[in-house]
Amino acid sequence: MKKNNSSDTNIAISEIGFNSPYGTEINTFFSEAESNPLRSLNLEDHDPQEYLKSKGQRFLNKATLIYCNTAFDAIHSRNLSKKIKKAPHRVGLYDGTELSNLEDCFVFDLTAKNQGPDRVSPMKSPSTIANAAASQMAIQAGIKGPNFSVCAGMAGSLQALDIASMHLRQDMIDYGVIASTEVRNDYQKAIRSGHQNKLDPSAELGISMILEHIESVEEDGRMPLAILKKIHAETHTDDTILLETHLYEMLSEIEASFYFDTVIISGGLSIIDTSSFENILGENNLDITVLYPESTFGDFDNVGGMIGIAYAISIFNDKNDYKTDYDNIVVISVDKTGTIIYAIIERAN
Repeated sequence: MKKNNSSDTNIAISEIGFNSPYGTEINTFFSEAESNPLRSLNLEDHDPQEYLKSKGQRFLNKATLIYCNTAFDAIHSRNLSKKIKKAPHRVGLYDGTELSNLEDCFVFDLTAKNQGPDRVSPMKSPSTIANAAASQMAIQAGIKGPNFSVCAGMAGSLQALDIASMHLRQDMIDYGVIASTEVRNDYQKAIRSGHQNKLDPSAELGISMILEHIESVEEDGRMPLAILKKIHAETHTDDTILLETHLYEMLSEIEASFYFDTVIISGGLSIIDTSSFENILGENNLDITVLYPESTFGDFDNVGGMIGIAYAISIFNDKNDYKTDYDNIVVISVDKTGTIIYAIIERAN
């Protein structure tokens, strides 16, 4: 296997939580979403494990409910409840979902403006704040550490991971709980109308991850799912350079420091000309395979980066038809504002 020629940043991805119409196992989603398409993209049971407190649920929007469920799923799988109770300030919550709550904001504000404030319920106001999901999760789980919601469009989930990993490196937290959601609504339909690839929308789903130092995983007698070697954000603003050319140049720089033969573009596929991109790679003899999960699972507004990382982990764990002998996979998300974020994921075993 090909090894890195750079130092280990020792940030571990220790657990994944998941919920979709296909159930709560992400590898089932990967294996069945293509072969068994659903009649409905809607997630009917937002909390099948009944993690959430029942009081007040009917006033929370679907994005918040799915966020809390999938965050709890990762917390319970990692056995973090006692650690949260012991040191609630050492656990951070991060929401990589910019777009799932916006329709609630529009409906609330426009109703108040056009019909009067007496026509909107004050019980619905928590769903209109930018930090609705992560704030509700903090209340539900008793978490008192950093609490962030990220506005980075289709690159949002990777941006949330970036902030959590930064807080780990700065010793602000011991554990980062990061989650992102997809909820189907009229707002998503409207923004998708401008996408050039006309991808079908993904099913509603939620995905979460636990980030921590690799030492704390090993102290509990566990193995990481993968190692987050590096995460980096940059912006493509030069209209004289094709986005696809920018991505090639970025990958060439990564290749100078890491060995890899696989790139996963997940989040933002709708704004990339894949034929042009792969032609540029071929013309410049960059010998890599590019995978596009969105072409199978549908267009992601928020969760793309985290789904891409989970897809890489499924490859490392031989739960995917695609195989690689290399120890690194590069996961990229792109937003139409020009934000580009990549993560380098290393095999853990």
